[in-house]
Amino acid sequence: MAAMSEIVVITGGGGVLGRATAVELARRGWSSVVTGRTQSSLAETVAAVEAAGSRAIAVAGDVSDEEHVAGVFETAARELGPVDAVLHAAATHGTPMRLVDVPLSEWEHVIATNMRSTFLVTRAALRVMVPRRRGSIVLVASAGILRGFPLAAPYAATKSALPGFARTLAAEVSPEGVRVNVLTPGAMPDAAIYKSAMPGIAAELGFDPDQGQELLESMSALRRACTPAEIARSAAFLLTDDSSLMTGQNLVVDAGLTT
Repeated sequence: MAAMSEIVVITGGGGVLGRATAVELARRGWSSVVTGRTQSSLAETVAAVEAAGSRAIAVAGDVSDEEHVAGVFETAARELGPVDAVLHAAATHGTPMRLVDVPLSEWEHVIATNMRSTFLVTRAALRVMVPRRRGSIVLVASAGILRGFPLAAPYAATKSALPGFARTLAAEVSPEGVRVNVLTPGAMPDAAIYKSAMPGIAAELGFDPDQGQELLESMSALRRACTPAEIARSAAFLLTDDSSLMTGQNLVVDAGLTT
């Protein structure tokens, strides 16, 4: 089927950032293929995109699995058309704990989930985009890699790798019309990773586990947390031609957490 609009693949499409970005792009006429582990969350994203006046297709699965990733791009091509942009937002924080207590299995789980998926999704996107000589890939990092928080070493290691990965790919594929950038957002209290990690981090820093949001707000220059809609507008900027001169860059949008 010929593409009727520009097409984006969003991993972590059932999460708050993936959903908000799909909706933001839908308002601009884009269609989405959203993927993640939980079918019910993906269904909510599809409904939100349709309510915004566009089309979304959900493909449930694990983006650290090579066959699943290939299937996502095949579904996009068959149902909508060739992919114009990719937002890779899928990730796991892992169990919050001190590095001295991290078992090898936990380290390998976070590395495999976050980095193998980055490789697989980016490679699949490039195989579509390079022949067409156009496309935008956005990898989602975390403001925590710039400030540093305890109990997050495996997660921070994977997210810290993304700017270097993007710069290298930008040098490889920008001459062929493909841009690769990183979006580094601040904390979004509605995000699953925040909810799973922040209570332990707050306690480790000497605060009440239920006061994680207040802690982050006090550390941010704007004295507030980030909303998914705000971060989604920055994601849309990088995904679309609004950022046509940007590649190999890391856009930090964190309410001044790392100022």
